[in-house]
Amino acid sequence: MLTNRNKQMVALAFAAAFIFMAVSPALSVAADIPSDLNAGPYVDKLVYKVIVDPSQTILALQAGTIEMDNSFFNPSYLEQLGADPDISIFKALRNGYGHITINCDKYPLNMTVFRRAFAFAFDKYQVTQDIMNGHSREQDSLVPYPNGWCIENDFTYTYYDDETPKAIQMLADAGFKIDVGTGFLLAPDGSPFDVTIEYGSGSEEIAGGTARIGVEALRRLSVNAKAKAADFNEYISRLDSHGDYDMVFFAVNFYSNDVDWLAYEYWSENAAVNYQNPTNFRNSTYDSWRNQLLYNTTYEGVFEAAAAMQEILHYNVPRLVVYENEYMQGYRNDVFKDHVEDLGRYISGPWTMRNIKKIDGSFGGTVTVSLGQEPDSFNIYVTNSAYAAAINTELWSSLYTFGPDLNPWPDLAESFITETHTTNPDVPEGHTRFTIDIIQNATWSDGVQLTADDVAFSLTYAFESAQYGNPAGTDTGDLVAAYAPTPFRVVFEFSTESYWHFGNWAYDTIIPEHIFNDVTGIGYEGWNTWNPVFDPAEPNVNCGPYQITDIEAGEFYELSYNPYYHYAPDRTVTTTTTTTTTTTTTVPTDFDFTLAIVAGAVGAAVIILVGGFVLLRQK
Repeated sequence: MLTNRNKQMVALAFAAAFIFMAVSPALSVAADIPSDLNAGPYVDKLVYKVIVDPSQTILALQAGTIEMDNSFFNPSYLEQLGADPDISIFKALRNGYGHITINCDKYPLNMTVFRRAFAFAFDKYQVTQDIMNGHSREQDSLVPYPNGWCIENDFTYTYYDDETPKAIQMLADAGFKIDVGTGFLLAPDGSPFDVTIEYGSGSEEIAGGTARIGVEALRRLSVNAKAKAADFNEYISRLDSHGDYDMVFFAVNFYSNDVDWLAYEYWSENAAVNYQNPTNFRNSTYDSWRNQLLYNTTYEGVFEAAAAMQEILHYNVPRLVVYENEYMQGYRNDVFKDHVEDLGRYISGPWTMRNIKKIDGSFGGTVTVSLGQEPDSFNIYVTNSAYAAAINTELWSSLYTFGPDLNPWPDLAESFITETHTTNPDVPEGHTRFTIDIIQNATWSDGVQLTADDVAFSLTYAFESAQYGNPAGTDTGDLVAAYAPTPFRVVFEFSTESYWHFGNWAYDTIIPEHIFNDVTGIGYEGWNTWNPVFDPAEPNVNCGPYQITDIEAGEFYELSYNPYYHYAPDRTVTTTTTTTTTTTTTVPTDFDFTLAIVAGAVGAAVIILVGGFVLLRQK
């Protein structure tokens, strides 16, 4: 099935001997990209300050005690902030959504009919009007609307409106009955049950308000239901370990445009695997599309699988999307300039932190950013928090990252070639081989040079530690070889040909072999016990644009610029105002093109990728 929406494609077009390789449809929006995006940082320090109360964040922004917020503000503050000449407002449709995760293991929530009845009774229009003040759109697909793979406009029915009568009839037909004594709904086996919708205690207006709309929907169905404020980090940890819950509200941001995560996030075999499939969803028909999604090499084949999987999720409702909001961030414009509008990580993302500088263009200054919650962990393999990710993205590097327009952007990589048996007989039939040359001036924070051995080891570490539960192992796909034939060349080989193999290695965090090795280092089994920053005794060696220099856990986290960063500007030279270009890349929907060598590193950034996709939770 082909969607009616315009499916835009991104092509990495560079001079080379061309070999087939596919990449995913792009966001159908343009982005302003500074011409010197890779250079930075220019400021001396970043200070991330924990402010849980959103109203206090607004006051801090207006008072100038913070420069910007890591999250978005409630639309009710739009007029107030818009009237302040020292505050600018960035808006973008969120590449993500607020949703309610439902425990598909728990009776009777494990019944599809119950989840669908809840979806039909839930009033998404009420969320748009009462919670988001009109600054959101209704959404059903678990692939966000800006994503080119999304089939939202192709669904034959929606869960947008309150359709309580239909939902009540569905439950009655399935054997649910009212207990005449309590007035509450009984499960088909006659047992009483109740439902609690948990939400983050730091977001009473948005999270709490949305959870209460969910409770109202359940009560219209005569379900004994309540909303419960809870600690955000605690309940996310509970979901990660498949602990006890009924329903949980939180929001997700997608920092890429790929959808290979559909093969893992709802796969039946991951329903009991920590850090995977927190909904505990199991569906054999859904699973039957998995191989086509992962291993088909054509756009049409992958899109067919992605569309079918979205349809199945839409029908079965393991998660109910409740809003896709316009992301609004306020930031001060009276001290610093050159903020970067990032369609994936927004105005407070790593590109702003790389490019921001004083109004007069000089070096120095401290940028203070508020965090809505305390980071849960700085272990890149454990954290699922957007608040920790905001800091981690400043500490680590990868071969490629996502540019402000979510297209691939080189970081440590200088060039790469893709080969199959057709183009190189030395590659076994059915295999895909990537040969990547890396930059030669990257250095770990302890002074050790970063080489191709570290890059090869990073994928090896994810692969080997997977047997001990590391979710990063999911991202390695069908990796059969990772080695460094020279100090600045690395080779990755996969035993299959796939649309997604570039993403299996390009965005993974590069770690230092001399710190993580399995002989004298942290080791494969130590992936989840490593506790950097919070435990000063743990090694914390990285190579990003900033380094953590001071913390008061739960209060603030200070980062200072790394003068040895591989794209650090010469601070003896006066900086100048950057120029920007607006880019939108469009390729025909039949997607019949090739590419191979990506040459000339034109940018750099950092993103933490765990489990094959970036899906960081935030309120």
